[in-house]
Amino acid sequence: MTRCENTMYEELTSKILRQKSGIRIRKTLEILYREVDNNGIIVDCNDYYLERLGYLRDDVMGISSFEHSPESDHPQITQAISKWDDIDKPRHGKIQLITKSGERVNVLMTIESKHDSDGRITGFGINLRDMSEIKTLQNLVKLKKYESLYDNSPDMYRTVNIDGIILDCNRSYLEKLGYAKDEVIGIDLVEHTAPRSKDAIVSNMKKWAQDGLINSSVIWMLKKDGTEFPSHLTPTNLYDDSNVLIGRNVVIKDISDLHQTKKDLDDLTNIEKQKEEFLSVVTHELKSPLTPIIGFSQALLKPGMLGDLNEKQSNAMNTVLSNAKRLRTLIGDLLDVHKLELGKMHFEMNEFSVNDLLANIESSFNYVAKEKMITINALIDQEITLISDRQRIEQVITNLTYNAVDFIPKDTGKIEISVSLTDFYVRFEVKDNGVGIMPEKQKQLFSKFYQADTSATRKHG
Repeated sequence: MTRCENTMYEELTSKILRQKSGIRIRKTLEILYREVDNNGIIVDCNDYYLERLGYLRDDVMGISSFEHSPESDHPQITQAISKWDDIDKPRHGKIQLITKSGERVNVLMTIESKHDSDGRITGFGINLRDMSEIKTLQNLVKLKKYESLYDNSPDMYRTVNIDGIILDCNRSYLEKLGYAKDEVIGIDLVEHTAPRSKDAIVSNMKKWAQDGLINSSVIWMLKKDGTEFPSHLTPTNLYDDSNVLIGRNVVIKDISDLHQTKKDLDDLTNIEKQKEEFLSVVTHELKSPLTPIIGFSQALLKPGMLGDLNEKQSNAMNTVLSNAKRLRTLIGDLLDVHKLELGKMHFEMNEFSVNDLLANIESSFNYVAKEKMITINALIDQEITLISDRQRIEQVITNLTYNAVDFIPKDTGKIEISVSLTDFYVRFEVKDNGVGIMPEKQKQLFSKFYQADTSATRKHG
């Protein structure tokens, strides 16, 4: 199928689809097409080329394409063909065509190379667009009272016809993409689209030309210097006086900052995932060596199992055992904090005796109290039964008690753990005679990892 036959087939298919959808579309900027060999001899052209220049097909086939342009334009055409260096990128230029009657027509020339099966250039396909038609379309879609708003908007604006040929654009568009206006008008918008988005914009334009429905989209734009940036396109349809669709105006917003923010958010999500995996591995690896430390410490403290210890040795082993258990608890707390952040903390709700809970906590601090010569008492004046997660309540009270142990004076330190009933709550308290927390710093108590004393000489971790 020749280029002309293929164009006719596409136009017929598009016409049928538009008739089915009920939308009326005016075809604008019809292309004058000619195909030449490596010597510039015309080997094919479309009917509109013949009609516009006033020739019959037999008058055109086999003659030099230079005969249809003034001599002053010949060097520019020759240069565009002879210095072909990028087979994937069309070349543009503004030249004149001479009709059979002698009229001169200003056109925008777009040249694409033709290749054989081995990739060798065999000729060139040349699209020619009548610049006077572009000017007519510009005047048709412009409303003078909105022209200043269009030209001076900080957003990028471009106006295209049904085929995606750029009819107009504003200052922001030119500045952002790095072009002069005469480099943009008459160019296919695909040339200002990054390779990654070309298929998407072609599909979008083809569907729109069939049904007239407009949709916002995100497209990567291509600057003159080859750099790309993401943009959000919001189109509006343009109609002529007979309510026939002739093109669309598009507001283009640079969303590079939004795109970077999304990328940063994705990176942060990946970091959080890696942190979760890291914490899981670390807590597991830290717990592993504690198991034999706690096991052998308990074995050494049991009379007759691994040999009897004197009082000094026994006290040392009790210190090892107590701190190993505390380290295991802290590792568990670290994992629990992460679970709370992720909303994955699981609670086991069961009925239990609060009296037994406090007695157990008091007992667990017996050695610590003896070592530091302080007193730790659990106070409860009635039997209380609670339905809750016993392990988590014990965890909180134990942590508060350990914190109190750190900040009370040796020999005279006192800690009281108490519980009482209110109308709707069970109230737990851990009270001590330590240094306390300054009132202005108490509001920071529930800030993660907050330290009331942040000096390098602080006594407590």
